[in-house]
Amino acid sequence: MRLCGITLVQALALPLLLICTTSAGAADIDPDVAACIKKNAPKSTAFQHVRLRSEGRLMEEEKLSTKVYWQYTPAGTSNLLAVFDEPDDILGSRLLFLEKKSGNEIYLYMPALFKVRRITSDKISSSMYGMDFSYEDFQWLYNMLSTAESEQRPDAVIDGEPMYVFAVIPKQDQGSLYETIFTYFDKKSCVIRKAEFIETGNKLRKVLSIDPQSIKQVDGVLVPHKFLMRDIKNDSETELTVVTVMIDPSFDDVLFDPKKLKEHRGID
Repeated sequence: MRLCGITLVQALALPLLLICTTSAGAADIDPDVAACIKKNAPKSTAFQHVRLRSEGRLMEEEKLSTKVYWQYTPAGTSNLLAVFDEPDDILGSRLLFLEKKSGNEIYLYMPALFKVRRITSDKISSSMYGMDFSYEDFQWLYNMLSTAESEQRPDAVIDGEPMYVFAVIPKQDQGSLYETIFTYFDKKSCVIRKAEFIETGNKLRKVLSIDPQSIKQVDGVLVPHKFLMRDIKNDSETELTVVTVMIDPSFDDVLFDPKKLKEHRGID
């Protein structure tokens, strides 16, 4: 089942933008729930300016800032370009994610090296610039898991509020660290409130919490603006704050061309 060309697993894997719902592999997804989640969805593109602040077990702090350009393609997949503007030592660095049915492609450009390199699947669980978000987590946040399976599970309650529950099951042959990602959507607003990342062996590895007070309406779409990713194993956490959001802005397809990754200068 598909809605507006975008799959449910893309919605369940996209807490920042909340794209609509269902997957070719989705089982027993309530169509009314899918339609509710669809309401909080850009049609084709989105832009966000995001700040991340990480704190480790020794209270060490790291900060990161990036502008994110996201695009839904006619092929039913997504492209994403992240342009970093903080800290100074990675200023102008760019990460390009291209979602592919056969396996996603990730390209990294570092201005100091003037070289584009490919990040292979065995590296996707690595920390992204010292944050508690790995490359895989960042893809999940921005709708890059269309090859995963999704299932609706029995409802749950969080902080006294009823939630829809879904399980997203990544393809293990594509290097995923997780065997399941559980997502919880508030029944009233159909906005995501929590995600649990389960490692092999049914071990809880990370928990992503959404501040309900940070949920704001942007061009008719409800968008959470503050997240906290907690890494249970490493006893560390990263706060992600959405500074700016634009729904369905216009930008050039060339942004997502890996051959042009070196050439993008002064991207707004």
